[in-house]
Amino acid sequence: MNIIHNAIYWLKSSENKQIVLDFVEGTKILIINSGKPIDDFYLEDIFKLFYSQKPNGRGIGLYIAKETLMEVGYDLFAASNKSDYNRLQGACFVIDTMPRNSLKKE
Repeated sequence: MNIIHNAIYWLKSSENKQIVLDFVEGTKILIINSGKPIDDFYLEDIFKLFYSQKPNGRGIGLYIAKETLMEVGYDLFAASNKSDYNRLQGACFVIDTMPRNSLKKE
């Protein structure tokens, strides 16, 4: 829910307001918007506790989202503007329901 809320916030300054939810590769849920893209050097920082680029942001929403998903074996990451997932060239988040580190070792 936080990712959708953030998308709506960052779409305010965008002319073409789009949010797309998609399911790809059988394991990945994409949440993409046409707002301001996330600079590559912030792709990991945005998940740190108390980190925010919003004025008056608290920096807990993405942290909690990632931690909660990791508790059930999923992963959450932001995809680069150059990523094949990011077809709207704005912010792109990927929920991976089968991250590589959760695969059983034989």
